[in-house]
Amino acid sequence: MRNDSIVGINEDKPFAMHSVMKFPQALYVANYLSRKGLDLDDTIVVDKAELMQDTWSPMLKRFEGKTAFSYGELLELSLGQSDNNASELLFKFCGKPKAVEKYMRKLGFHDIHVRMTEEQMHKNPAKAIENSSTPTEMVRLFEWFYHHKDDNRYLTFIWKAMADCSTGQKRIPAAISADARIVHKTGTGFPSPEGVQDMNDAGIILMPNGSRAIIAVFTTNSPSEAVIANIARELLDTIIK
Repeated sequence: MRNDSIVGINEDKPFAMHSVMKFPQALYVANYLSRKGLDLDDTIVVDKAELMQDTWSPMLKRFEGKTAFSYGELLELSLGQSDNNASELLFKFCGKPKAVEKYMRKLGFHDIHVRMTEEQMHKNPAKAIENSSTPTEMVRLFEWFYHHKDDNRYLTFIWKAMADCSTGQKRIPAAISADARIVHKTGTGFPSPEGVQDMNDAGIILMPNGSRAIIAVFTTNSPSEAVIANIARELLDTIIK
């Protein structure tokens, strides 16, 4: 999307979001914390023994036994490092998938479906498609986020966490100029026996001249992250002309 114009290929087809789902989840969590009068520094107690051990989860290296994590820390882990346990804890303490999907409907987004937790997808990878979005709808959600990022401290915090995202540097970030910035969220599916997997990246590209472009690239059975970078370059060439 640029200047309210959307171009794409298969842009209205649903794709599994995988960890891109953590972006709409975070927007719901921001709303939940605000409604409940909770602060980003408020904490919950986490028992490492109760977390998924065989999943992508950098937080597992940070502690043994029980410890306290703030909501802000969990959001940073979920968005910036795509930590699956952090996302699972946000589902546990802030609201299940149906609550996230209900909030998306309240905002006016009807093609974003959140039905599965990280643990449920971990147990049955085929269920990942139940957390789906069309590229068009994800682009529209990022456009909404851009206009509302300064509404409250929760959304501003999420904006910064996604601007500092450390995952997917060979995806859309590899397609933008060195003086541009990106606020984005990646997603990666479970690898197949053939060595291919779904790979996603979506976000807002902030151009040096002050303009912006929003790109959502969802792929199925991709052989490498370079596929996303190549698609992003093609899209940028199309919308910048």
